[in-house]
Amino acid sequence: MGFVHNTPKLEIHLGKLEHNARLEVEILAKYGVTVMGVNKVFNGMPETAQAIINGGITTIAEARIANLKKLQHLDCSKCLLRTPTLSEIEDTVLFADLSLCSDLITIRALSKEAVRQNKAHQLLLMIDMGDLREGIWFEDYTEIVATVREAMALPHLSIYGIGTNFSCYGMVIPTIEHLNLFVALVERIESELKFKFNYLSGGNCTSYHLIHQGVWNPRINHLRIGGLHQFGIEYVDMKYVNGFFHSEKDCKLALSNLYLLKAEIIQVFTKPTMPFGTLGVDAFLQKKTFVDRGRRKQALLSFGKVDIDYRNCAPQDDSIMILGQTSDHTLIDIEEAVYDYKAGEQVIFEVDYTGLLSLCAQNEIEKNFIQGRS
Repeated sequence: MGFVHNTPKLEIHLGKLEHNARLEVEILAKYGVTVMGVNKVFNGMPETAQAIINGGITTIAEARIANLKKLQHLDCSKCLLRTPTLSEIEDTVLFADLSLCSDLITIRALSKEAVRQNKAHQLLLMIDMGDLREGIWFEDYTEIVATVREAMALPHLSIYGIGTNFSCYGMVIPTIEHLNLFVALVERIESELKFKFNYLSGGNCTSYHLIHQGVWNPRINHLRIGGLHQFGIEYVDMKYVNGFFHSEKDCKLALSNLYLLKAEIIQVFTKPTMPFGTLGVDAFLQKKTFVDRGRRKQALLSFGKVDIDYRNCAPQDDSIMILGQTSDHTLIDIEEAVYDYKAGEQVIFEVDYTGLLSLCAQNEIEKNFIQGRS
């Protein structure tokens, strides 16, 4: 295993990420679908954004202005993946080419600021088809038409497209019935306003399961995708997608070996598995339960809950079992490990989406980038 330095660290395989993005673009192009690449899990890393640009994605989306600022040097369009707050209007126009929006107060403010900056700004107008997050409720047709009509008339604004979202707040799974209803609504708007939207954005990576099943509405020509190329997983039916780099572990764990957490062993010891004394709560005011398995060989690792929750990662070595965590330590059982782990050596973990999000947000976690596909 060898000795390592500066752990914990996160290893990101850019070559595999680029491959996945390229394959994703090719598959969706067969259905006439353009991909907007969502980079938000990486906390605005330009390296990961560039990888999917290399794979053929031309628009990068982030949910925070601070992350869009990190990408200004990249040759691509930039999208703010949520409606900006009114306090962010200036920076939105300055750092984003387009933004998701549906509120007229915000749209008017964007127009006013775009005029001030003498810069064009595009809108992806959002309709809520049931997930209960952003967008005008799909049954409020009069409000939708009024919003589209005014947005079309405001100076320095143009409509990039009209979109909807699924599988976020309300956890609504996109169905072909949802998409058909969305398309029918959009076509009614187009007929009334005598205007055709360039893009109908039909959701995120969960909408891909309809393509995976061979069911699609051809008017949907745009998706905002991150998880598919990041993990190679079709998330509704929880299946790996052929041709994508992905984990070799059970897909239901939703892990990826494109992102490896490497942590150093601080100490190896043999101890009981039951605490001695009266139990209270931990530092997070949580009670724990313990199973008495006798004295076991264990190891203390150099990351903790502040870095990533142990439920969002798994050791690559299946003979290791995670016991639990404190703020800055993770405890593992190595009694039955096939390798004789020692202090100073490293243990490697695969992570899921939530774990990757947490690790990328930690500035103290060193990030190493791997360019090849091996």
